[in-house]
Amino acid sequence: MTLTAVFKLLHFLMILGRCHAMYKQTMSVAKGVGMGILAGAAVAALSTKAMNGSHRKAAHMKKNASKAIHTVGNIIGDMEKILK
Repeated sequence: MTLTAVFKLLHFLMILGRCHAMYKQTMSVAKGVGMGILAGAAVAALSTKAMNGSHRKAAHMKKNASKAIHTVGNIIGDMEKILK
């Protein structure tokens, strides 16, 4: 194996490592942004219902928001698995 081939192989491995690191960082950012948006929407919906309605409506809204949070969490997990 020549010295040039060794350098080209090392260069390729370094580029591959950088791409892998960028991919990991992108997935964490996307997951964080998605969960932040979901949490904000849930808090806004709950607070609006709590201010305008009775306790029963607020409890029902809380139950629905919990289901929605769980569903979006599953969707984000599935998207992460697809992108791997």
